[in-house]
Amino acid sequence: MKNKPIHGCGCYRARQSRWIEPSILYLLCKRPRHGYELMGGLPELGFVENSVDAGAVYRMLRHLEENGFVRSQWDTSGSGPAKRLYTITAAGRDHLEIWADLLRRRARALQLFLGEVDALLNPAVAVKSAE
Repeated sequence: MKNKPIHGCGCYRARQSRWIEPSILYLLCKRPRHGYELMGGLPELGFVENSVDAGAVYRMLRHLEENGFVRSQWDTSGSGPAKRLYTITAAGRDHLEIWADLLRRRARALQLFLGEVDALLNPAVAVKSAE
């Protein structure tokens, strides 16, 4: 299915905001980053398309920092104004692991659901793939 509405329902649109938290934690687990670096890395993970709302990213970073999952410090190295450098904490790694467990369960449920949908809508294909 292409990213175009079929019936005007909007069901084709991805809810980008739900993927920001685990994606930020994942990217910070790889290495510390500035906010703009995080925004650039989010689309590469495949959960969001095009650009990401900067306000949503910074709100999430603030939320993660308030909950002890990330910490930040001013980075004055390099040219230009100081920027915040975000780093994941041990609690943030634990939180990412909780996200991963949740997503694994969700992936299994989605696979089962899609199998049922395929069997219902395309019974001949479902029989062939089961063989």
